[in-house]
Amino acid sequence: MSAIFGIINKTGQPVDHTTKERISHAMQHRAIDGLHAWGKSNVFIGQCTLRLLTGDTYMMPLIAEDVIIAADVQFDNRHYLLRQTGMQDEVSDELLLLHAYRKWGSNCVQHLEGEFVFCIWDKRQQQLLIATDHMGCRALYYYDSPELFIFSSEQKGVLAVKPGPHVFNEESLIEYYFRQSDPAITYTKGVYALCAGNRLMLDNNIVNIKKYWTPAPGKYHFKQFNEWTACLQDLLRAAVRNRIRTDRPVGITLSGGLDSSSVACILAPLLAEINKPLYAFSSVLQEDAEGEDERKYIDIIGRVCPNIIQTYIHAEDSGPFQDTLYAFERDEVFPNVFYYMDHAILEAARSKGIGVLFTGYGGDHWVSWKGNPVIYNLIKKGALGSAWRLLKTFSKTEGKSLWPLVKREYISHTPWYKKRNKAPSNYIGLGLQDDFYRKYRDTLVFGSIQNITASMLRNISSGRTGLFPSMLANRNEAYGMRSAVPLLSKNVLEFMMDVPHQLFVHGGYKRSLLRHAMEGVLPPEVQWRTDKGMYSPDFFSRIENNRKNVTAVLASNDYDTGFRYYLCRDSLQACVSKDELAMIRMTQGVISSVVVAALEKKGYVFDNNFS
Repeated sequence: MSAIFGIINKTGQPVDHTTKERISHAMQHRAIDGLHAWGKSNVFIGQCTLRLLTGDTYMMPLIAEDVIIAADVQFDNRHYLLRQTGMQDEVSDELLLLHAYRKWGSNCVQHLEGEFVFCIWDKRQQQLLIATDHMGCRALYYYDSPELFIFSSEQKGVLAVKPGPHVFNEESLIEYYFRQSDPAITYTKGVYALCAGNRLMLDNNIVNIKKYWTPAPGKYHFKQFNEWTACLQDLLRAAVRNRIRTDRPVGITLSGGLDSSSVACILAPLLAEINKPLYAFSSVLQEDAEGEDERKYIDIIGRVCPNIIQTYIHAEDSGPFQDTLYAFERDEVFPNVFYYMDHAILEAARSKGIGVLFTGYGGDHWVSWKGNPVIYNLIKKGALGSAWRLLKTFSKTEGKSLWPLVKREYISHTPWYKKRNKAPSNYIGLGLQDDFYRKYRDTLVFGSIQNITASMLRNISSGRTGLFPSMLANRNEAYGMRSAVPLLSKNVLEFMMDVPHQLFVHGGYKRSLLRHAMEGVLPPEVQWRTDKGMYSPDFFSRIENNRKNVTAVLASNDYDTGFRYYLCRDSLQACVSKDELAMIRMTQGVISSVVVAALEKKGYVFDNNFS
């Protein structure tokens, strides 16, 4: 398991020793349990190893008579693959991949289920096959030129041997600010991600990328609400169970919210069956700090699941302006504003020897979607009776009169209301130079999602859904543990494609589908809670405490590069002590300026073309 990398010299010349050393050295931090490579003439393929089972002794890459395989694979459909290939139960997933390729060739990707990234060099055909899983939960980056093809699980592997100079891709800043861009781009022009559900073939020195899977609704048909919730619970249990595969300790980032608590309350009993604890890691305030955190709900989960061993994380000496470049080097994207808490939790998990770290990330993307526009959409298409009945259930559930609910569930979603209450356009681009923002403004879409299924189908197909899980996978494995994101598993999201939207607000509850699916699993105090605190509960006070650092960055000539091309000092300075969105934009601006300045020092070239 863990990272793969390789080089194909298209000129036919051997890959020289220095080039092999550079890419291997760049990936050495992923070699928790060793690094091995195979090379012959113009082909060099390597793999860093992370062992999750103590009995595993095989070495990768897998070297066979006909192929060389480097792979980070975890198949969910092992039984199917075993039947189809005639292999024995104890065979590894890597050997299953070998026999799947021998049976189906490059079409083997059509038969694989789970989380994977792999490369197969076919010695006889002199062809390279690379593929990522359906959801993109494992990362793969590549660079292609007339002379070289380079690939790696991390961008730093590619950058270590890619010919220079490296050119900064300004679109990565748009992605950072707005989560809207081509998911395949990186912060370096010419270096791309192989997004979800794609296979890449290198044949006769020509790269061909083909999508082997696109999401398609139509698999699930139920008439009763309880049939939908029962099926969702079964799928979530299977997704969690499939990701436990380790004999090392298992952990979870537990926030106390609906999503992570659901995963914890499924996972803990499964571990209890094999007499294992579940290590939980949670961000809370220090005991004597002012404000509220999620400790109350986290403790409730702990009482329901007695095999949970709880660790509370404060990250008291850190914040959104410390160790920025460390986080950027680890994550290979502009760090999110809570990165300090993410890495503090990973340090704590590493100290416990965690082998797999679960998270509830992605639930609010779809599984626990609030369903805010459902009633508006029903009225819009003329289903007035259904809309009226839902409004009355909200009234009964929340103990409110109908008029404020009509305003919240219908009027606030109308074009008239949105136009009347639209924030100034320059506020959305706060902190960015006008010329830079204007260049991308017309491509950006703001506002709430009206059709969750259509939106998520686009995100899954484009590879956007997989961006964060793949980053988590790389980040966690650098800390010596695997990432598990069951709420974004393919089987769960295929189910979500068929869920009628009214079920998200069934019975007058937001996030109703997951709440009801967790009946008998979650304690009621968590199952029906309607409040939710921040992931890092003192985030804004940390910004206030670091105001001197913010002022220093905004005033220093050391960070001129970002302000020369993309960022606006005056706009960012005006954000300090404004509302929460302004504070977040200001934090992003400071982080961006630090990263861009560091890239310039590394020799990156910057364009200034906003035409």
